[in-house]
Amino acid sequence: MSKNEVKPKLSIIVPVYNVEKYLGKCVDSLLNQFYKNLEIILVDDGSSDGCPHLCDLYAQKDSRIVVIHKKNGGLASARNTGLDNCSGEYIAFLDSDDWIDPEAYDKMLSFLLSAELDIVCCEISRVQNGKEIERYQFYKSGSILTGRDVTREILLDKIGSHVVKAIYKKECWAGVRFPVGRLYEDIPVTFKVFAAAKNVGFIAEPFYKYRENDAGITLSPKPIKPYHEFLGFKDHYDYALKEYPEIVDECLANAAMYAISTCFHYYSEKNQELREPSAHTEQFLKENKRQIMAYRGFIKTRKIAISIFYFSKPLFKLMCRLFNKTGLQKLTHFDMK
Repeated sequence: MSKNEVKPKLSIIVPVYNVEKYLGKCVDSLLNQFYKNLEIILVDDGSSDGCPHLCDLYAQKDSRIVVIHKKNGGLASARNTGLDNCSGEYIAFLDSDDWIDPEAYDKMLSFLLSAELDIVCCEISRVQNGKEIERYQFYKSGSILTGRDVTREILLDKIGSHVVKAIYKKECWAGVRFPVGRLYEDIPVTFKVFAAAKNVGFIAEPFYKYRENDAGITLSPKPIKPYHEFLGFKDHYDYALKEYPEIVDECLANAAMYAISTCFHYYSEKNQELREPSAHTEQFLKENKRQIMAYRGFIKTRKIAISIFYFSKPLFKLMCRLFNKTGLQKLTHFDMK
């Protein structure tokens, strides 16, 4: 971005919770941005380690940093607090164990402003022990799509729901907040924000560095996780029913996959935490039996599980227990938690 260009304020929302080991690299990556007109909002979500003190120290050193201390309410609650208190014309998100390349916001905002975009996205690099293990790629650099077209791809889960991959015009978040108490809170939210955009641009560079952390949600074992993914993809399905009838079958299938996984975990482990979620997902599967059975795009293991579920519930329960005891649960990827 040239010196003569108008430089709008960018608010970066950083939820902070017990990441004392990683917080310095995260915040330093923001302070080292080539783009300087930043509002860095550190939302301390009731951390019990040294994070509250570190946040306050950073705020004393740089006036662009705003610290909000609150009771623990989870990632969604912390992000919502940031959204409710940000003052920038544009918004970005950075998780406190991740970091971002120094040229990221300068290049992204330059493209956004010159092309008059509502949202601009970059690629995400998953990093473990200092090495890239995966890259989330979307479209080639310079690509511009309508918000409606990108929303369609998000609903189909073709480009993911990672909220951290983008800079957003603040108006796109009007009336949109993260659901408190839900895991995978990006899934039921991101499509709504992109649906509010007229156009979306892409830069094919992995500016965002996602730290693969054993304590993170994607790796931490929680039997309830498939159910929360089901809830998110059911939101996609419900939205597609109203706005994208041509992709309803695919959206229903995505929800059905996590519904059957929730049932599988409940009947293989008898975890009481899953009793009500399993009942909910079973009802969903029963109500949509005809459309689900007619869908041909399931991976083989999910198709078999769904077919057995509809054929005989006692047989499905037996299969769940056998898979769990023999190790087939892992081989067929039903062990995901």
